[in-house]
Amino acid sequence: MTHALHLYQEESCLLEALVDYVAEGLRLDEGIVIIGSTERWHVLLEQLHDSGVDARNHALRGQLRLFGQQIVLSTCLTDGMPVRHKFGQVLSAVLGLARMRYTRVRVVSELTDSLWRGGQRESACALERAWRPLLAVHDVRLLCVCPIDSLEGHFYDGTLQALCAAHTHVRPARDEAGFEGAVSEAVAEVLDAPLVEMLQSLSAAHRPSADMPPGQAMLFWLKDNMPRTAEKVLARARARWSEQ
Repeated sequence: MTHALHLYQEESCLLEALVDYVAEGLRLDEGIVIIGSTERWHVLLEQLHDSGVDARNHALRGQLRLFGQQIVLSTCLTDGMPVRHKFGQVLSAVLGLARMRYTRVRVVSELTDSLWRGGQRESACALERAWRPLLAVHDVRLLCVCPIDSLEGHFYDGTLQALCAAHTHVRPARDEAGFEGAVSEAVAEVLDAPLVEMLQSLSAAHRPSADMPPGQAMLFWLKDNMPRTAEKVLARARARWSEQ
């Protein structure tokens, strides 16, 4: 079971990641479930076609399916918060349908994306936790997406930490190498070499439970333990990131 969180800053970068993720699943003869918006679905189909994948044919065959995110949310939310048993019933039906035809299934969920955009951050975190019992029953690969720039300090108010903690893997950007480079350079500019080594050791020893790049783990450790230094590092990292 994989429950990954992909953070994105630009729509084009997200679509590139989704094209790669979906195309790989189709090549491996997996069932693909997209819980998302019709608008993004059509763009995804077009970009898959441009990359050489006959996505519309896969959709007609039922290997690639769209389930509307707003229908799921309107069914599963009460007073803005997910109701676990409703969420479990609806998503069990969706996943069960896919697994009837395909041994392996991968899912893209835009549910948290929609809630986060609407300012419902607590609801987004609760919804991600609601996936856990479902994934214990349905052995699928789940990719959740959310429009967060983890180089912006205001996201480290506990919400980003909670969101990441609900996942097994966190990817802070499409260009992970560029992200890592920006953070590493920023840390080296702000801290002396011995402190950099200490930070690397401490952040590795006390890293969050989710698998994530070392740079993201360092940012979490700095925000929790050296918040003023963290702001300096984030500012330098944003400058480096914008130069790429």
